[in-house]
Amino acid sequence: MLRASAGARVATIVVLAIVALGCALPLYWLVLSSLRPSSQLGNPSLLPVGLTFDGYIAAFQSSIPRWLLNTLGIALLTTALGLIVTTMGAFGFARYRFRGQTVLFAMILASLAIPEYATVLPQFAIMRQFGLLNTWLAVILPLAANALVLFLLRQYFSQLPEELFDAARLDGAGEFRLFLSVGLPLIRPGLGAAGLLIFLSSWNAYLLPLVMLTNADQFTIPIGLAFLHSQLEVGFATTDPWAVITAGTVLSVLPLIICLLFMQRQFIAGLTAGAVK
Repeated sequence: MLRASAGARVATIVVLAIVALGCALPLYWLVLSSLRPSSQLGNPSLLPVGLTFDGYIAAFQSSIPRWLLNTLGIALLTTALGLIVTTMGAFGFARYRFRGQTVLFAMILASLAIPEYATVLPQFAIMRQFGLLNTWLAVILPLAANALVLFLLRQYFSQLPEELFDAARLDGAGEFRLFLSVGLPLIRPGLGAAGLLIFLSSWNAYLLPLVMLTNADQFTIPIGLAFLHSQLEVGFATTDPWAVITAGTVLSVLPLIICLLFMQRQFIAGLTAGAVK
């Protein structure tokens, strides 16, 4: 029996090692390509030979630092606004009963099934009507309304005992005080997971910034890298941008890797705790 369980553990470790290697290999190839000269990008070798930092030097001399700052600013503001909107909406759906609540919540969940390209044109028309095109707000406002995060936080609020809120009301707390002083502190793990979800989705957003932002100085990093690639495709690039593209891609994923490494436990705990009611 002990031998069988030991063999199962070894088999599990081997399978996980293979999966981890398969996940890490593309990232290793990307980093290796960013350190190679442009003439060696097609080299199939996995050995680090003839490495150079010329791609990173060229990347920092291009518009990539500006695009990274734009992406960081949009992601942080979207996360802050998204947490405000979704926490208040989730608290309302979880703790109050009103006419049409079930239908309204079902419509919010149904929006998750609508493809992004089906909603981007109405969003474009709305932002143009308000004169917000080519501004951060045109990207932040649609991304802040995250139905998945609202659903996750609603599950958290629904698990809180009603007796806590009744006791706070007897002490004279108003409804907004219940939200700030009773509800939010008790769903802190969920807030971390929700914030990370919004941050990741806004950082990786492509279609919405592509439509809303037309000035190259306002581009986010996914749009900027695609712009460099399009210059290569149509032959407008004055120099070979492949080294800049690979180095910029590494710089674009580095903040996400750091966030996930530092917040992976809280992220997993937040998702699993909110999934059980």
